[in-house]
Amino acid sequence: MKGAHWLTTRLDLVKSLGVLTLMAGLCLAAVPQRQVPRGAGASLASRLFGPIASLAASIQWVRADLAFRQGRLELFLARAQVALTLAPDAGGGWRYLAWHQAFHLASIERESDPTRRLAWVRAALATAAEGERVAADPGDLAMLSGEIVLKCALGDPELPWPGGSAELWEQAAAHFERAMGLGYDAALAGALANSARAQAKLERDQ
Repeated sequence: MKGAHWLTTRLDLVKSLGVLTLMAGLCLAAVPQRQVPRGAGASLASRLFGPIASLAASIQWVRADLAFRQGRLELFLARAQVALTLAPDAGGGWRYLAWHQAFHLASIERESDPTRRLAWVRAALATAAEGERVAADPGDLAMLSGEIVLKCALGDPELPWPGGSAELWEQAAAHFERAMGLGYDAALAGALANSARAQAKLERDQ
């Protein structure tokens, strides 16, 4: 049964990629080359799809969400990766995936093993960091990184984070400060950064 699920997952992904490739070919034939986006954050897939890349990514996100709701985690991650490749500058996609990784897959209710929760938290932070690098609104994703670490500091005392809770608070503060530097609301990000640093000091003084 597991082998059949493995094969079905990959066949579904191959089918999706095949359809996407066909659409890209049609797009290239119909769209003048000068209209294809060539920004620093544009992937090969987004350049191939040109003006319909965002629509294709939205369709993939709907399919990814369906896979997640069906409990098909591997397929969810594969479809999410396709969507991110199609529209890497759309910060909402990076936020959606990182949020699921940190707040659902790394939740105590879903995963009882603290080591596995830590792995999902690290995956979420890596997703947010990559989105911060390529997306149009990096400050929002830096803020999300802070929220992820803050969630761990407040709600998962068993998480084996190097340096313990004090280091979690310090890293949360660093993410919030970076978000402020990237244009996120200075009052909110600054207040959270100051609170996190104060809590880190309290943790270390205990």
